[in-house]
Amino acid sequence: MSCCLDQLPIEIFHQIFYHLWAHEILYSFHTINDYLNNIITHYDNYLINFESIRKSDFDHVCRHIRPNQVISLVLSDATETPNQFELFQSFFSIEQFTRLRALKLIDLNDNGSRFFFQLYQAQYLVSLEINVSIEFPLIGCSPSLRRLIINILSGVYFDIEPAIDLISFEQLRYLSISNISCMMLKRIFSQANQLKSLGISFQFLNTIDSALLADIHQGQVTTPALVSLSLNIVAAIQVITRAHIERFLVSFHRLRQLELVVTIGADPPFVDAYQWERFIVEYLPQLITFYFKFSSLYINQNILNQFRSSFWLNKRWVVACNLDGRCLFTVPHFAPTSMSNACAPVSSECTTLPVEEHIVLYDRVTQLVYESDHWNLPYRYNHVKKLFLDDPYMQENIVDLSQVQSLYVNTSDWSLYMILTLIKEDMSSVNYLSLNCTYTNIDYQDFPNISLPQIQMLCLPKYGQYLDNDRLHLTQFFPCVERLKVSINSKHQIPFLIDHFKNILSGFFYVNPSEYDGIKRIRMTRQWLKKQTDRLRGSNRDNFICQIDDKCFFRVSIWIGDNDEVRIMNKFALISFSSVYFLFQVDHKVQRVVRRKPWWHQRFRWHSVK
Repeated sequence: MSCCLDQLPIEIFHQIFYHLWAHEILYSFHTINDYLNNIITHYDNYLINFESIRKSDFDHVCRHIRPNQVISLVLSDATETPNQFELFQSFFSIEQFTRLRALKLIDLNDNGSRFFFQLYQAQYLVSLEINVSIEFPLIGCSPSLRRLIINILSGVYFDIEPAIDLISFEQLRYLSISNISCMMLKRIFSQANQLKSLGISFQFLNTIDSALLADIHQGQVTTPALVSLSLNIVAAIQVITRAHIERFLVSFHRLRQLELVVTIGADPPFVDAYQWERFIVEYLPQLITFYFKFSSLYINQNILNQFRSSFWLNKRWVVACNLDGRCLFTVPHFAPTSMSNACAPVSSECTTLPVEEHIVLYDRVTQLVYESDHWNLPYRYNHVKKLFLDDPYMQENIVDLSQVQSLYVNTSDWSLYMILTLIKEDMSSVNYLSLNCTYTNIDYQDFPNISLPQIQMLCLPKYGQYLDNDRLHLTQFFPCVERLKVSINSKHQIPFLIDHFKNILSGFFYVNPSEYDGIKRIRMTRQWLKKQTDRLRGSNRDNFICQIDDKCFFRVSIWIGDNDEVRIMNKFALISFSSVYFLFQVDHKVQRVVRRKPWWHQRFRWHSVK
């Protein structure tokens, strides 16, 4: 194998590396031979993704890759990788990443004020994406920034304007942001003359906000020549009107893609198809794609019939309303992706989509809840990834079980034997299992030959309801669990579970708020956990991160290095090119590789940037 690899030119490996994350490259090719080690050492276009990564892979990347070799970086402080940002900063500073082009930050818990402020030193940074649920510090970015995305958790509101005050918008082509004022948007418009794609969300509490949005172009010398716009407005009743939206849109005559969502407060003119037709023909003549979702008072057949005119049918802009008739939306874009009752995604009487095309509505559904045995549907759900069992009955012909990846069991009517058998025989793709139910007095002799190594993520929300759960030896059924989320009633259950699941890489342990005793508060330290856990105790077992939150409730996140006794590093057996997708096209007898686009070039929803 090693000799064969020596015969391949460096350019081939560069093409392969282009399709792999940095930790995949190191794990698959490092230390095979000197030739490959030399290629890895001098390769300078690494894409690092630390989201949900193994701690051993994180350490490996930090030890073997130099910052000036990295062009893309993803950092995450999510529960699977606690305190990663702080640990990363112990290895590197941002100014060392002299060739960094794309940066993505996920759920950072650390303040990181110095890191954020010094982003201006990343002179070649063109893409910055931040996913947050809490306030973050001042961002300093270089003028090279072309793409900025700030995603804030739904339902969370705080003022982000101080954090983006130093950002230069002059070269920005792509912006997605929420929780800003209309005045801030006006400032962005005055600077971002090259902006092509905008995604923005507002919350309007009074008509003053709506008026500011409508008059935002007043006094502006120029308006960005947007080709793609996504506008999401949550407003109180009678706060936002169609006239406000039209006055805002009227200057964007080059728009080709428009997504418009008005929640709660859409007045009747929003669902008037004839008014939309006149406005689009006159002011948005280049519009190709129009997606909308309006929460209105009531949608009847007369309103739906307006959208059956030749204008709407020729453009293939198809609409539907939900079952209670209070929301009008385009399909399939805004068709439900989650179903929780025994009915069709959209009634045939509530849409302008031809009956013969209704299957596309079923194909949109990726999350399905079984809560009834009364199913009478004309089509099958073929693309369900998340399946919830809330009822003891199941009709297998309703859903393609082989496509399900995550299974949630929310009723004890399903015995453990039934669940294990169902997964083993019909659900080969399931790797996540949540048992939100209780099983006691399990006789393991009843399960002689059932083992599900495919389950890598296990969630036990009711584990902490019983004091004798140390008797539950679940590794017999789930021997390869790597990620664990468990409710507990005692800190002593944590070391038991870590030692019980020998493959565990990350764990989240918590006391349910309804069961938390504020008087008898649980106290735990990292030193205590290490002392009580066989896997973490002793030499070479200091390879773990522990984040303890016991201020209000009790939550512990751990991130553990691999157990060498379980994970044997046989690279020659594990090297696989199946994850690398090459599309070869023969053009005048010349074979060339068609590359994928880096993640920062991928589209936000359906927008594209020219």
